[in-house]
Amino acid sequence: MNNFYVPGCALMSYKPYLADKLIQFLETRYGRPESFYTCCFQKPDISPDTRILTPCVACMDVYEKRGYTVEFLLSDIARSNDFPFPDYGGMTMSIQDTCYARKRPDVHQTIRLLLERMNIRIVEPQATCSHSKCCGQTLYGKTDTSKVEDLMRKRANEMPCENVVVYCSSCIVSMMVGGKKPRYILDLLFNEETDMHCFTIDDWNRKLNLFKSKHTCR
Repeated sequence: MNNFYVPGCALMSYKPYLADKLIQFLETRYGRPESFYTCCFQKPDISPDTRILTPCVACMDVYEKRGYTVEFLLSDIARSNDFPFPDYGGMTMSIQDTCYARKRPDVHQTIRLLLERMNIRIVEPQATCSHSKCCGQTLYGKTDTSKVEDLMRKRANEMPCENVVVYCSSCIVSMMVGGKKPRYILDLLFNEETDMHCFTIDDWNRKLNLFKSKHTCR
């Protein structure tokens, strides 16, 4: 079976060098996989027996619906005995579960196991896991931006903690707009700061769309 590493549009638009750091981990598990950066909403020309390796839950959903075998890379890290997990000293954080993971209890468990292994104490919002509410990003472009920002603030205000773990890059902007301190899961794993304060919601979506337009199947 061929392995293809798909970091996803959002990660490549946010911090592409984190995608490169994940490749170093991949090499210890699968050897050096082929990589491609085509947006998953397109249809790359790959064989049906290809295994997709990705940290992106949205990409998982798209490729599984097309019949591919998909490996969620964060599950591999969570089970790893040799990943250098940083220690956050029992810091308390809440979690914004992405819409794409609503029907994925395995993803919910993986994210929480990762936080446990990094010594982060979880304080769940009332609506969480399979009952999590959309952060607002999926409505961008379908209604006024001001209404999307109102939804982002409403969801962020439901978070018990100032620090909010997210595992969808677009949720970073949503929690930031809502006045919380987003902590992106890959930033936490690689001991990085999460910062999108240079982006408005319009800036972020322009950046995403620019990446997609440059990495479309021809």
